[in-house]
Amino acid sequence: MNLLNKMLLTSSILLTSAAAIAQPLYAGGNYISRVDHKTVSTDAVGSKQEAYTLGAEKLLEFEGMSGRDLNAALVLISYGIDRDKTHLEDGGYVTVQERLNTQGQLEYVAKVHVNVHYQERDNN
Repeated sequence: MNLLNKMLLTSSILLTSAAAIAQPLYAGGNYISRVDHKTVSTDAVGSKQEAYTLGAEKLLEFEGMSGRDLNAALVLISYGIDRDKTHLEDGGYVTVQERLNTQGQLEYVAKVHVNVHYQERDNN
């Protein structure tokens, strides 16, 4: 009888402690702020002015996007991003690259430069 009591007590302690240990560790709301520089190119066009216009339109488009749309457009791939709080930092700008295509014609590509701020869950 004494052996049966010890076995029941031991098994109940083991089951209770196993359930407590099996709970996943919850990190809470620990987020780290990140700022990344992203560069997005537009299609090639025939004039420098047209490239600047396309780049300015693209920059305005980014500035009007929601956080979720920015994550998709700028391809922010990271674990635990708070997509609703993603936004652009001030100071986005446009540059134009001149290049020669295979037919020997000059073409111009706008490069839209933005700094995107997002919060990422800390995995420590």
